[in-house]
Amino acid sequence: MNDLISQLIGEYPLAAVSGLSTSDGMSVHLPLILENSGRSSDLSHVRLIGHVARRTIGTTSLSSSIDVEATFFGPQGYVSPEVAGDRRWIPTWNYARVYARGSLSFSEDLTEPSLEVLVDAMEKGRVRPWHISESGPRAEVLKDHIIGFEITNLTIRTSFKLGQGETPAVFDRIVTHHPDRDLARWMQLHADSMSSS
Repeated sequence: MNDLISQLIGEYPLAAVSGLSTSDGMSVHLPLILENSGRSSDLSHVRLIGHVARRTIGTTSLSSSIDVEATFFGPQGYVSPEVAGDRRWIPTWNYARVYARGSLSFSEDLTEPSLEVLVDAMEKGRVRPWHISESGPRAEVLKDHIIGFEITNLTIRTSFKLGQGETPAVFDRIVTHHPDRDLARWMQLHADSMSSS
């Protein structure tokens, strides 16, 4: 399951972060990167790293940590009896979510690294990955308007609803014929993860 959590956050890094003191009290949507200290393969030594526009957080104190929750929204979609190949089958909605609670701490020292790690993750696999240095002085100007942060002491839980007890034949039919190929891929990933554990 830890691999699925890491994969979902990697593929869907834009999280709704609640707990920041924004002017309207709504969640802030921020891309976050999951970093592992490398000490273990589980999620006990991970942190989320990101950055936020200073104007977004307004009067929030930058010197004290804040309890936050980040929600990562993976694939989601309706599953019709037509796709299941059985008109008696009940339709459902499949989805994958990861929730991470932790302590957010701002740090000027994380501003540049948070940009670099995000760009590196998003550019990975491109023929000519872009690097921040290519933007010239513009990046330096923009850095004055953001601040980096990390979220540590994470408690992570999942909500993977990627099937509803279908027979193997019906499940295979849904995975084969569902029009949302990303949702179908995640249904298979989840099923494979459950069968291996």
